[in-house]
Amino acid sequence: MLIIPLPHSPTLATIPEPDVRASTYKEMHRYRRALHSLLISKSGQALGSVTWEVSRKAGIHTHWQFMPVATELVKKGLVEAAFKVEAENEKYPAFRNKEVGAGVGESGDFFRVWIWMPAEDEKLVNAEGDGPDQGGEEIFEERGKQKSLMLLINPEMSFDLQFGRKVMAKLLGLDRRMQWRDCAQTDEEEMKDAQAFKEIFRNFDFSLE
Repeated sequence: MLIIPLPHSPTLATIPEPDVRASTYKEMHRYRRALHSLLISKSGQALGSVTWEVSRKAGIHTHWQFMPVATELVKKGLVEAAFKVEAENEKYPAFRNKEVGAGVGESGDFFRVWIWMPAEDEKLVNAEGDGPDQGGEEIFEERGKQKSLMLLINPEMSFDLQFGRKVMAKLLGLDRRMQWRDCAQTDEEEMKDAQAFKEIFRNFDFSLE
């Protein structure tokens, strides 16, 4: 699933107006939280999520890719390990535990991933905020616990834009779905899936308020 902002910009950091950049980042996280609430309502504590972004100044239109994943895979550290191992296999720089916000403080390109799981204890449920904290390795988000990892993309390296999808496909044993081109749907199938999602997301879609 894609979370795509309205401003046409290759990265969040290159949105020129600071207020637009801040409100865009905040709204994208608000959609993530809404999706988390949907997951909790449908699965209890069975599903967490992985959200990744390729932030490249040479990109076209920034976006986040959101994917539900079994909470057990997050809790056991298998999702985090999968990203780190694949980066090592590709000879990419090592992941760092770092939250970069909208990326304004970063001078270069980067790949980031948020790994989230629902709260096991209601004591971890926070009041709604504006998004993740800016400094911790592990942070508590509304209704769950989250870790943020960031990998620098050096100018001289060749980075696979399908890296996030490749990691999750391998982890889930879905190698045949690594390339999105191999998973094409007909227009009718896409419309059916879109309508089904709209129906289950309706009660969580703050844009309809």
